[in-house]
Amino acid sequence: MTDYKTDDEKVEELKAWWKENGTSVIAGVALAIAGLFGWEYWKDYKAATAAEASALYAKVADAAEASPEQAMADVQALQAGYASTPYAATASLKAAQQFAEKGEYDKAATTLRWVVDNSKQEEYKLLASLRLARVLLASGKPEEAAKLTGQTYPAAYQSLLEELKGDIYTAQNKPAEARAAYDKAILGNTGGSVEFIKMKRDNLGEG
Repeated sequence: MTDYKTDDEKVEELKAWWKENGTSVIAGVALAIAGLFGWEYWKDYKAATAAEASALYAKVADAAEASPEQAMADVQALQAGYASTPYAATASLKAAQQFAEKGEYDKAATTLRWVVDNSKQEEYKLLASLRLARVLLASGKPEEAAKLTGQTYPAAYQSLLEELKGDIYTAQNKPAEARAAYDKAILGNTGGSVEFIKMKRDNLGEG
């Protein structure tokens, strides 16, 4: 009696194994192939989406000064079709800045609220929230602006946040609270100039 199986026995065992497991093997291979092509398609789709969004953002930047209406149309196209990309948030922030500089605070607020509600990038949401508070303050709505300062911001935003609070308190005729906020803004400022903050603080006197 030999310890080695004959070729015929091996063939019969292979046939039996394939009969029992062949369907699962084929399904597994098919899934692996489908997954590979699906992943490649997803990568191609993401790359194409980024390229399209980048092209639209370039149009926004080019048209911003010459044709604000066209720029806003491209911003809205970015918001509608590419909300998950940084380009949509960046273009919206740029458009809001232009509206605010022209005193069109309602349009600026609407554009900033879109970023707060829709951006997938947390840093853009936080920046838009602070800018929205400042726009609301400029449009005579300090109470609404104050609500936006009550949320949690990272340490890097604290000086900007405290300065904004100081401005809001000043508008609400709360000089003691304003002075305290400006003092925190000055102490928390590690990289920028504090001269303007100090000037606003000094204008309130010592109380």
